Amino acid sequence: QGDLFMKSISFGSPVHILFISHDAALFGAQRMLLALLQGLDRVHFSPYLLVPGKGDLVDAVHDLGIPVFEKHLEHWAPCINMMKGRGRLSYLAHMLRGLRARSWAIARLIERHGIDLIYTNTVTCIEGAVAARMMKKPHLWHIHEPVTGNSELLPVLPVSFYAPIIARLSTHVVFPSRAVAADYPRLREMASIVYNGIKLPPKQNRMRARDEVAQRLKVDPLQHWVAVVGAIQPRKDHRTFLAAATNVLKYRDDVHFIIVGTGAEHLVQALRNQIETLALTGRVTLAGRWEGDIAIFLAAIDVLVISSEQESFGLTAIESLAVETPVVATRCGGPAEIIEDGSDGFLVDVKDPPAMANAVLKLLADPAMRSAFGEAGRIRVSMRFTERQYVQGMQDALLELSRSKDV
Repeated sequence: QGDLFMKSISFGSPVHILFISHDAALFGAQRMLLALLQGLDRVHFSPYLLVPGKGDLVDAVHDLGIPVFEKHLEHWAPCINMMKGRGRLSYLAHMLRGLRARSWAIARLIERHGIDLIYTNTVTCIEGAVAARMMKKPHLWHIHEPVTGNSELLPVLPVSFYAPIIARLSTHVVFPSRAVAADYPRLREMASIVYNGIKLPPKQNRMRARDEVAQRLKVDPLQHWVAVVGAIQPRKDHRTFLAAATNVLKYRDDVHFIIVGTGAEHLVQALRNQIETLALTGRVTLAGRWEGDIAIFLAAIDVLVISSEQESFGLTAIESLAVETPVVATRCGGPAEIIEDGSDGFLVDVKDPPAMANAVLKLLADPAMRSAFGEAGRIRVSMRFTERQYVQGMQDALLELSRSKDV
């Protein structure tokens, strides 16, 4: 269907799309936006990017030759860190007071550059959706996260208000998993699911990868390595991972645990304190941010653990499976749609350290199982979770909206 429509517009002008990102960092949602911009058919689509500030995303997009605009945005579903020292009512009043002016600034961009449709990345910002409504343009909202039960967000409106407002201001909604879609049942009729994807990396030399990681992190290459990879924040539930580590060490003395990721200093310090309290000093390495290709690190370890309370998708899961490293993940949302339990990894309940430890111990005790799970995981990623499939799915959604450039 997308190919037919491509042919139908191939003799016309490209569709001008304004992509709006809630910030300019390069975490999961922004990485997927960048992948879309990199893979977008530039013959049929002319992209523009709007961000609230400078950052790695902006640098990468500039390299693609895509125009970038910087405009102030306020989050109508702000993260907890943004709310420190501010009450909800005062923040809400501040956000609403300037909403019209911020939206009109975007509307003027839409008019000036002949924008045909608007794409908003993540649920956190509303200005692009309002501007699209003002200018009677189609709006696609790519919602990567739930509002309800999300420990990282602190909605300033009653949570029941968000879905009706999103429905009112959107032509179409895209979710990265069924798990996230389930949090917005009111949007079911206007939504589609497009799984995130990655470029399938070449097969890794695991011994060479282990040597590199051992040198960089000063960890014993003769031990088994079990790791978590992701931002240090409450939702990732590193506490359960560390509790599982203590259970693993009751049965094996040849395991080292690695935590890759950064976060607010008070959260990192809390993690250090827990490591000390659990007598895990010397058994756990806080590696910080991994500089360079994460595939090398993931190929070096024996098991990746996702201990999260909630994950909208789980990019690290497909990154790990792609390099044939099995995954133990909680049933926290997206990972349950990626991992085939007992085939390429294990799924355990949220906040269940004994079950997590048992799954890790099974994999560590059986090299043949690890190898079989790894091979099955790479095949699964190649069939369902590639960047090409992701870009095609998003492009199909954009094409559908492009059929009518006015709403």
